[in-house]
Amino acid sequence: MPDPWLRRDWIAPGMALIEQGGRTGQLYVLKDGELEVLRDGRHVTTIRTPGAVIGEMSVLLDLPQTATVRAVSEVDFFVIDNAIDVLKTHPDWLLQIARLLAQRVNATTAQLTRDKSDDTETLVLPQNFMSSWSDPTV
Repeated sequence: MPDPWLRRDWIAPGMALIEQGGRTGQLYVLKDGELEVLRDGRHVTTIRTPGAVIGEMSVLLDLPQTATVRAVSEVDFFVIDNAIDVLKTHPDWLLQIARLLAQRVNATTAQLTRDKSDDTETLVLPQNFMSSWSDPTV
């Protein structure tokens, strides 16, 4: 019997998974496909790694979504409803998200402190994922 807080879903190319400024209280785990992350209409990164977690900053900080996440291709994903409650009962998942966020802070710090003559418009975020989350039902 599947967990009541977990469901599988999909979206077509061009559809938004998350809208900047919105609130869902959900986490999303990429199963298959390609997503584009946009902040204030500007491309930030592309996500295509199965198991990538999306929406964690909004859930953990209890703030609106900081970016829009839109499907580039057909995207198959898992939705974790009431994510904060689920994370309280799965501390190993919380640790994985903490590692993901620490890696992002590390990458951002490195980018901010690198030689400014090599400046680019795009912030590069690591393509981290939770290997055990490529299929959270396992």
